[in-house]
Amino acid sequence: MTLASTLNKKFVLEPVVSQSADWVGFELLTRYTSEAGKPRNAWMVIENMRYEEKRAFLWEQIDALSPFVALLERRQLFVSVNIDRDMVQLLQEDEQLRQRFGASGVMRLEVSENIDFLNDHVAKQTLQQLKACGMRFFLGDLGTGFANLEALYTGLFEAVKIDKRFFWEQKDKTIFPVLMNNIRRYCPLIIVVGVEDDEDRATLADIPVYGLQGYRYAALELEELAQRLDPTALRPPTA
Repeated sequence: MTLASTLNKKFVLEPVVSQSADWVGFELLTRYTSEAGKPRNAWMVIENMRYEEKRAFLWEQIDALSPFVALLERRQLFVSVNIDRDMVQLLQEDEQLRQRFGASGVMRLEVSENIDFLNDHVAKQTLQQLKACGMRFFLGDLGTGFANLEALYTGLFEAVKIDKRFFWEQKDKTIFPVLMNNIRRYCPLIIVVGVEDDEDRATLADIPVYGLQGYRYAALELEELAQRLDPTALRPPTA
């Protein structure tokens, strides 16, 4: 028995919004709780899954999203799914899984910070091969010290997400706009994670970013998506 198999699991969608507060896409997140209802750290749970358990988890995510793909395509909204080093290899090995993730124009694979782009040449080559097959990638957690500029230099990524702690630490510094401009030289689409209030949003008002993500924008249950994407309800709720 593994840790993940002992926990309750629920998928939610965390919105990514434009500076004009319209949805541009979503990140699929997993929330785990114990039988007693205590939250568990999703990153730790997934990181400790066995290899085949991660394969089943990827299938579960794509199956959960499948009913909404056509709706997202009509609205020109993306949905990102997080992948780690093992999942990169799984996508390379499993043709059916690769086809499912690559078939839709809305799917993005968000590469986690545990891939060492400076030294892990196999992972980098595999990602390049997957991109050639039509897969589209986001880089997550830029600024953690793991996801660094080496990853941006690869040209693999359609968008980059700025880590929330990096944003909180740097946002009030005069050099922050310069840092953001330097990042845009290598990846023009920037999503800033960690936007919690109007002050955070105002900090980014004069910086050209693709998306904002954080607690200011309430997460959705998967079942809510169709209703919320009704043409009369396109503006996202705030927390």
